[in-house]
This record gives sequence, C-alpha cells and structure tokens, in this order.
Amino acid sequence: MSQPESLIVVIDSTGSSLGNLGQAVRTIGPGLGLAVAARSRDDLFDRAAIERAAALVATAHAVIILPHGGTESIPGFETIVAAAAGRLVHVQPAPASPEGMAIAKDHSSDFGSPAYRRRTAYLAQGGPENLANLLRFVRGDEDAPPPAPVPIDGVYHPAYAGPSDPDSYLAWARGRFADGETRPVIGLWFYRPHWLSGDLETYDALIAEIEGQGGLALALFHIRAGGATQGGLSVPDLVARWFAGRIGALLSPLSFSLAQLGADTARVLGDLDVPVLQLILTANPRAEWEDSLQAVTPLDVSANVAQPEFDGCLIGSVVATREHAEADASTGTRLIRRRPVEERCRHAVSLALNWARLRSVPPAERKVAILFHHYPPRNDCLGSAVGLDSFESVRAILDRLAAEGYRLDHSYPDGESLAHDLLSRLTNDRRYLPPALMSQKAAARINRDTAIRWDGERNDKLRAEIAAKWGEPPGRTFVHDGEILVGGVINGNVFIGMQPPRARMEDGDDAVAQPDGKAVHDPFLPATHHYLAYYRWLRDGFGAQAVFHIGTHGTLEWMPGKSVGLSDWCHPDAAIRDLPNLYPYNVGIIGEGTQAKRRSYACILDHMIPAQTSADLSEPLARVETQIETAYFTAQEDPAKLPLVFDRLWEAIEAAHLDRDMGLTRADFDHDATDALGRLHGYLSEIEVTAINDGLHVFGRPPEGDRLVSTLVHLTRLPNGAGGSLWEAIAAAAGLDLLELADDPGGALPGGGTKGQAIARIIDSAEAALAALDAAGWSDAALDEAVAERFNGSARVARALRFVRDDVRPRVLATTDELEFAARGLAGRFVPPGPGGAPTRGAIDVLPTGRNFYSLDPLKIPSAEAWVSGQAMGDALVERYRADHGRWPEQIGMVLWSSPTMRTRGDDVAQILYLIGARPVWEAGSGRVSGVEPIPLEERYFPRLDVTVRASGLFRDTFPNVMELIDTATRMIAALAEPPTQNMLARNVAIEAAELRAAGLGEDEIARRAAFRVFSDQPGCYGAGVNALLRDGGWETAADLGEIYLHWGGHAYGAGTYGEESRESFRRRMGALDLTVKNSDTREHDIFVSDDYNAYHGGMNAAVRAAGGGTVASYTGDSNDPRRPRVRSTAEEGRFIFRTRVLNPKWIEGMMRHGYKGAGDLAKLVEYCFQWDATSNILDDWQYAEMARTYAFDPKMRDFFARHNPHALHTIAERLLEAIRRGLWAEPGADRDRLETLFLDAEGLIEDTMSSPGESR
Repeated sequence: MSQPESLIVVIDSTGSSLGNLGQAVRTIGPGLGLAVAARSRDDLFDRAAIERAAALVATAHAVIILPHGGTESIPGFETIVAAAAGRLVHVQPAPASPEGMAIAKDHSSDFGSPAYRRRTAYLAQGGPENLANLLRFVRGDEDAPPPAPVPIDGVYHPAYAGPSDPDSYLAWARGRFADGETRPVIGLWFYRPHWLSGDLETYDALIAEIEGQGGLALALFHIRAGGATQGGLSVPDLVARWFAGRIGALLSPLSFSLAQLGADTARVLGDLDVPVLQLILTANPRAEWEDSLQAVTPLDVSANVAQPEFDGCLIGSVVATREHAEADASTGTRLIRRRPVEERCRHAVSLALNWARLRSVPPAERKVAILFHHYPPRNDCLGSAVGLDSFESVRAILDRLAAEGYRLDHSYPDGESLAHDLLSRLTNDRRYLPPALMSQKAAARINRDTAIRWDGERNDKLRAEIAAKWGEPPGRTFVHDGEILVGGVINGNVFIGMQPPRARMEDGDDAVAQPDGKAVHDPFLPATHHYLAYYRWLRDGFGAQAVFHIGTHGTLEWMPGKSVGLSDWCHPDAAIRDLPNLYPYNVGIIGEGTQAKRRSYACILDHMIPAQTSADLSEPLARVETQIETAYFTAQEDPAKLPLVFDRLWEAIEAAHLDRDMGLTRADFDHDATDALGRLHGYLSEIEVTAINDGLHVFGRPPEGDRLVSTLVHLTRLPNGAGGSLWEAIAAAAGLDLLELADDPGGALPGGGTKGQAIARIIDSAEAALAALDAAGWSDAALDEAVAERFNGSARVARALRFVRDDVRPRVLATTDELEFAARGLAGRFVPPGPGGAPTRGAIDVLPTGRNFYSLDPLKIPSAEAWVSGQAMGDALVERYRADHGRWPEQIGMVLWSSPTMRTRGDDVAQILYLIGARPVWEAGSGRVSGVEPIPLEERYFPRLDVTVRASGLFRDTFPNVMELIDTATRMIAALAEPPTQNMLARNVAIEAAELRAAGLGEDEIARRAAFRVFSDQPGCYGAGVNALLRDGGWETAADLGEIYLHWGGHAYGAGTYGEESRESFRRRMGALDLTVKNSDTREHDIFVSDDYNAYHGGMNAAVRAAGGGTVASYTGDSNDPRRPRVRSTAEEGRFIFRTRVLNPKWIEGMMRHGYKGAGDLAKLVEYCFQWDATSNILDDWQYAEMARTYAFDPKMRDFFARHNPHALHTIAERLLEAIRRGLWAEPGADRDRLETLFLDAEGLIEDTMSSPGESR
C-alpha cells in the first residue's frame, strides 16, 4: 500500500470491530487524505508479521490499539508500541478489564485528556457511523460529529422487529407456536460487538435450535461489564429485567468471570437460580478444532473455560469456530467471522433444555439414575469413591429424594443393605457367573435391533473405531443371546446401578507388541458397545432425566477424545450425550473433578473430607515410646542402668521393626544415645500427631461429637486468614514457637520434656478446650473462661477460638448443604460455585461443601507464593540427595499432576523452574505469568539441573500453557553459554544433539528433539498404563512395568509441539535419571490412597530400570505445611504410612465402621502396597507379614470381612499370595499355607453367594 499523507493503524486483538471499520473507511471515501490499516492478532502470527506491523506503525499518524485483556492478547505488543513512539497512541481497554486499563494508562499518549475521552466514546458506542467519525476526529477534523448513541443492550431475534421489552418480545415469541405458552424459555446472552458487527450466524443457529427443539429463545446483546454508565443496564439490572423468573436455563458464550466485575455482578447467576451452560467460541478455525485432540487454545482454556467456572457455569461445547472471511481491501486485514458448529449447537441446546425441564417436572414424575463407580470391576470394589462411604451416601440421597416427593418403591435401612442388594444382582464382576445367570440377574436387556439402531446414530468415525476393536453391535461384552445386559436395580422412578466397565483382555483388548516381544495395552481403547448402550438405556430405556455419578472418580471423563470442547466423536460425549450429570466429588481432588466438569458436562457437588483425628501410636510403637521415656528418666536418675534399658528398648524397636524406619542399630545408643533417642522420639512424635481420616465421609452428614472436635482441631493446624493457627496460638501462650517445635520434635525443652511432647500437649489442649466449649454451647462467657483458665488469658488464643466458633465450625456444620444443593440441582436450579482445595492445609475457605467447585486461572501458574514454596522444595530435594549420595543430582525425573498444582497454585511447577535455573516473570497487575528468565549463576548455590517431566494427561489438558512454559524455560536454559559443570541441562542437550546428528537427523529436528523434557500421554488418552498391567497380571518383571510406562508416556509437548511421538527420547531421558520425585501437598491423601500414585511415580522408577538406568533414588516431597517442606525416600514414605494408617488399629477401626465399603477400601490398600513393591521394591518381608497378620489372620478381621465383604478378604489373600509367587515376599514361612487355605475358603463362600439368582425387583 502506498503511504498517503496520514495513516491510521488500528490493531484489534479479536478483530470484532474490523468489519465495521471497513464500512467506516468506505463511507468516508478517499477525499479526506487518510488511509487506514487494520490488523487482528491473527495477522500477527509470527515474528516477521510482527515486524511488518511495527514498520507500518512507525509510518503512521496515529495508532489505535484494542486489547482483549492484557498485553498477551496482542502478539508483539511491546514491539508495536515501541515503533509508535512519538505518535498518537490510543489504547482502548476492554470493559471492566484491569489489565486493559493498566496498559491504556501506561501506553496511551494522552490518557485521560478530553481528546482521549472522546475517542473512547466513539469506540465504546461503536458501529460504522461512530468509527467513521472517530477516523475524522483522529485525522484532525474538530468538526467531526460527536459520538452517536447506539443501543447498549437489547433483545435479539433475526425475525423480531418489535419493542425491546421482555413482555412484548415474549408475547411475540409465544404467538409463533401453537404450544408457545408451555415451551421452556432458554436465555442466551452475548457480546454487543458481535451484534454491532453483524457477526450473528452462531446466535441465529442457537436460536433456531432452541425453537426447533421445542423451546423459546430469549437472546440479549450487552456489554460484558454492563452498560449503566453508557445509557444501558448494569448486569444485575439486565438479568432482573429480562431473565429473572422467565428462563429455565441460560446459554452463555461470555469469556472470563463475572466475579471480576464486583460483588453485585458476581451474585447475579446465583440470584437467577437456573443452570448456566458455558458455550465455547474457540479461537481455532473449524478444521483445527475438528482435527486436534487439544481442540482449543490455552487462552480458550483460561478465558472460556476456567474463568467461567468461577461463576458456577457448567462447561458445554464448542459451538463456534473462528474463521477468516474475505480480505477487506479498505483496511488490508482479513476479516474474522464466527461460524457455528451446527451439531454442537444442537447438543448444547438439548442439554440446556433438559436442565430446564427438570424444573417443570414434578418430583413424583422425575426419573433419576444413580451410578456407583466399580473400579476395578471386582465385587470387593463396588462403590469406589475416595474418602466417601458411597452406599450410606446414596441411602441419604434416596431419603432426601423420598422427602422431596420422588417415587421410590422401597427404602433401605442403611447403606449396607443397599450394597448387598446390588451385589445380589448383576454387577461388573463376571468371574463367577455363566452368561445365562448374568441375564437372569440383569435389571434390563437391550435387544440386538435396538443396539444396532443406537449404534447407527453415532458419529461415523466413532462407529468405525468401535467396530474395529469390538466388532458389530451388540458386541461381546455383557451380551447373552444377542442382548446387552444392564446391571442394577429399578426402584420406582430411580435406577441404581454401576458405571459400566472399560474393556478387559478377554473381551479383545488387543495388546501392542514391543520390539522385545513384551506386550502392553493400547492406551487408545474405544468404548465397548455395552458401555455406550448402558448410558443410552439410562436415558431412552429407563427414561432418566438426570444422572448422579457417586464419588471420586469414574471412567466416563477419562475416555478417549478431545481435552475440552468435545465433539460427538469423543467417547465421553457419545456416552453422556445430553443427560444432566450431577457428580458428588471430594473437595480436595480438584483436577479430576475439573476433568468431569469439562469432559462429561458435570455439575460438581463437592463433599467434605472424612473426619480428621491424630494417628496416635499403635501398641508396638507405644511400647517403644514407653522405653524411650524410661531411658530419659534413667539417664538423669541412674545412668549406670542405661545399657540394660537400651537392651529393652532395642527389643521393642525390633519387635516394631523400627530399626528399618530409622536406620538405627543397637550400637547407636551406646555411641550417641542423645542423638539416637532424639531421632527415634522425634519420629514417633511425628507419627503420633499426623492427621488421619477417621473413617469415611457420608454425603450431607457433618462429623459429630468427638469427631467434630478433632476435625476442628486439625482444620486449624495451619494459619487460616484472620483466625491464624489455633495450634500456634496455644504454643505461643505457653511461650513456645510451634514451627521450632516441629523442626526438632526429638529435641529437649529447657524445662524438661521434648518438643514432640509439647506438640502433643498442644493438640490435647486444643481438643479439651473445643470439647468444653462445645458442651457449653460456645457462649462468649465460656470462651472467655476457657482462655483465662487454660491459656493465661492469651488474646491470640481468644482470637483463634472465636474464629473456630464463628467461621470454621459453622462451615463444617453446613456440610448439610451437600444434600440441599443436590436436591436443588436435580430440580433444575443453580448450584453455587466455590473453591476446591485441601481444608487441612489452611484452606478453610473451601468449606462449606456442596458447591460446584472451581480451580484457578491456568495463566497464573505458578503464583508468586508458589515460587517461594517451590524454591524451598527444590532446596530440600537436592540437599537430601546430596546427603544420601555425596554429590548434587544431575538429572531428575518429576511427576506433575493437576490437582496438587491447583491446590498449591503451582508449587511443583515453580520447583521445576528453580531446579533448571529459571524463574517466572509475572505481568504487573494481573498476576499472570508472561514468561521466564534465567536465574544468574551467581544467585545459585548448586548447578542448573536437567529435569524431565512426566505430566499426567489431566495436567496436559488443564495446563497446556504450563507445558509450553516449562518447555520454553528448558530451551532457554539449554541455550546458555555456560560451563558444563554449572549447566547440566545445556550439557546434556548438547550431548544428545551430537548423537542425533550422528544418526543423520536435520538440524531443526535435532534442536527440537534434543531439548524434549516435557512428556505425557498420547493426545486424547490418559494414564500411565502400569496399573492396568498390574491388575491384569500380564507382567513378569519390573522391567515389563517400565516398558508400558515408556510406551504410554513417550509423547513430547511444548511450544509448537503437541503430543509428538518421542518414545526413544523419553527412553533416553528415563535411562539417565539420578532421582525420581513426586510431591505430596496434603496428608488428606498419600501414596497408598489410589493406584495412580504408583502408576506414575512407581512406574517411573520401573521405567528407569527398563531403560538401562538401574535402581534409581526415589523421593517423595512433603509440603503439607508449605513453610516446612521436607523430603523422604519413597520407601521411608511408605513405612511412615504403614505406621499412621496401614497397621494402625485406630485408622482400621474407623474404616470398619463403614462395613462393606470400608472393607473394600482395606482390600485396595493392601493391593496398592503390593503394586508399589512391584515397581519400586519399597516393602520388606515384615511389612507383608504384618499385613497378613492384621488383615487376614486376625479372627476379628476375618469375621468382619465374612459378614460385610468376603470378596475383600479374597482379594487380600490373592494379592499377598501373588507377592509370594513373584518373590516380593521372599520368606513367608507358614504364612503361605495359611493364606492359601484362606483364599480357597473365601472363594468357596463367594461362589456359593454368586450362584443364587438374586432378586428381580
């Protein structure tokens, strides 16, 4: 373009104003002596394009910039602004965007001037006429007409031309249909710029779908922040005028969170009280969305998914893609238009209508499905749910439904009777049932013709994948005489069943042959005909209008497909379809719950963690503690007798097997008794005060009595906002510092006793005070008396106790909200949002539960606070390794998960950056991470290390930007010219580059592959594969387990790389590791709580051996108190958990209160211990022997299992026998015969039970 006298450059991040801008330029014509050049972020696609834009800006008279948020919304922002130096620069902040306002102030050449305000008004009103007059004004025409008002908000329908008021519009809308008076009304709101620019095709498609599916559409355009200052309505007023009392559900394609707009606006969706379905307008074009398993951009995940979740939105589909239309000769830019994805619009509307119809159907006519999880598909594991008594919880839900008027044919006196009712019917465990008996026990059957018809309605690609793996419908799984069998029980208008199983090897789960002849399962495993037909039957056979998935977690949200913004090819979408999904979920397991929200359209109903209590000391440990106290006393009063006392102490230590925990010998007590006693006592003290679960949580039921008191005590261990820490306050009242006590629990206090004993006294004092206050009704007088008498009148303790009374205790008691909001959700009402997290880690704000929890903005990872914690964790890790090995580690393998990242705001990510010698750079004001920079070598006391990350598939999906951030940091550090001894990463990348060069690869590929350090699953897949192989038994050595880990995890990710198959690179990285680590941020969960911990971390240990690296040092980081991070070897961590949970009668008795479910969880615990030993060799013979003694041989336990869950005892015996068979339990002695007898007895009992036909209600 030749440059005329005056050039105005307009850069619009989204491009939404550029169509109107072109019209404005054409309206003005060529006579004014100006030209206009426009660019959107799509035009700034690489460095060369940015430089061309900057060169254009450098010749301009004026530059107008319209960011969509912060500087990151415009690629090359700093370069472009620098080129505009000395020119008129106008930055127009997006409404209610703090980041936009900040950069407007910083970069507008005349911010706040009358001219700036006038230009702002032109742009705010928008439309071709105002933009034409803006150009005239910027050109210097002082007589340009002032900004003309254009409607700020109003109703939209392509066929409506009447008054913009709700009564007139709805009268018109209802009058168009014979059944208009009874049709549900679906609200839709969208941005005013789309209306101004005529970019309405998507909204026209949604409106047509609403009407085509039997609803009425009430669509509004408006300004996101509300137009009250511009002649329109505020957001609360807009909702009150148009939507309140009129709509049954709301479709919302708005980006970001309404909570950013102030308290009044943040409340509008809750006040509206209808389900809100978030629609995704992706920045990707249609072809990229369809072809990509990532589906949407990292910015989409932040702005159009994560942030709307803060408001309680349910995550829906991608309903529109961003396409380039024709180029505009007037401005030189390619125009952007949003094009509807018709099938996804249809799905979104159908889901919204189903939510809305729940409200209009009387409870007595509502039909509900309730699904237990059944993983693995054995009858000891029915009702799988982390920390939840799923059966008692469902009984509570059923009681609530009955009270609400739902039709139930019968009730259950307790959860145990419900469990045994289901077990008497068809479950997912087929081991003892011939097909005919399976059919007899089934609740329903789906005939071949129906199965074929349903299959024919699926996406063609999905049908082909299923047929290729499982054959034509009805398939082979759960089929008898051509009918697909449905397990469960129909109870009036409620169906109670179990989520159908994923495939098993005997169903045709083909294995992938490896070069060494070993076999691993294919991670991309399609759903079976049975799986999809079961879900379809819920809706179309039984007629369910909503489904509950009970507890954390199932398989639906982990099936193959896109990460978010699913299509009808994606397996979760094909299963759940448009069925409203309510999902009770553990409040602390945010990442996995977020997956359910995004990949199965779930409304989360978060639930409280189990009641908390101190682990205390088991009898063998208590005997050791008694001998320690005797030794302390003897040392003071009669030291000559110490050798005899130490002999008795050593006998107690050996009996409790504590010598292995501590690495102690008898000689240590003679050599340095003070040190040995202090270490031993400190270890026991830590065990004693560690919080453990006291049984399981029951949905909607807060802890009571002593369990409530103990829970309150452990919720106030760490500081919580203004209330501080009750423990620290009590310590301070006694003249002590809690952190100092915790740093050295075996140390002596000046006045006698040890620091560990002081911590125990603090806990006892807190429990006694809270129990007394509870008994006294928590009155002011009782509180003041307690403080005066117990805590020397400490104002700090008084403040902490008032915080417990006024904040913590009410939050815990409001656990009853879980049932309340479950009932509301099932009635088509709004379930309010709330943060997720670990309440015992200083996050009391995650209570009360019953909320649709949300996570965080992924662009803010890691936070500034996480950076502090991550550095401390990095220091603790390398120092522990150096203490063990006498040198710094060079190559580290680290497991990265989503839930801990969400709970800590990125501690693990910060640790990775710190270890390689990089640090985050935060954007001023917003807290978003804008990049990374090297930490100068002079600021470090150890070299830059080489870190290889194995991220979970969930982390990949929830934090795609962080995958890119770590990769960017890795390549930055690898490119530094530094001594090899100070930059291990650069050294290793150079070595690998030389190897690849010798293999004949091109330089571009060498540069990329040599720096691969971020690995995860194949796109669209999840898991490490190890747990699947362990369950199926198809392995011989730990190397086999390592091979499946290498196969499943060998896909590289980073900037410009998404899931590239890189198994050889992954193998090289694993084979070179010095250490592996996975961190734990809360004691609410530990490495024996699920098989995922071993699959990822234990699997990495096995992968190192499989890749030729030998036995690797394996560590577990502990930041449950983020101020005191510590590192244990993984074997030490396992032994610690054996002390606090596995062999702890207090913990076991808590589980036994929950009958069948508690027994099943005990069996899984034994299984997880075995799995860890299989991958990582962390158990000793004594641990197997003690598990056998505790769970299999104890008469009380055998009777418990026989009465409640004989399947669990069978599993325990089976797993312990497998440990013997595989040589993990090397010398079982007579225990082998006892276990074989027990196994056969349990099997006989199970076969007798399973052979009965069961009931057929």
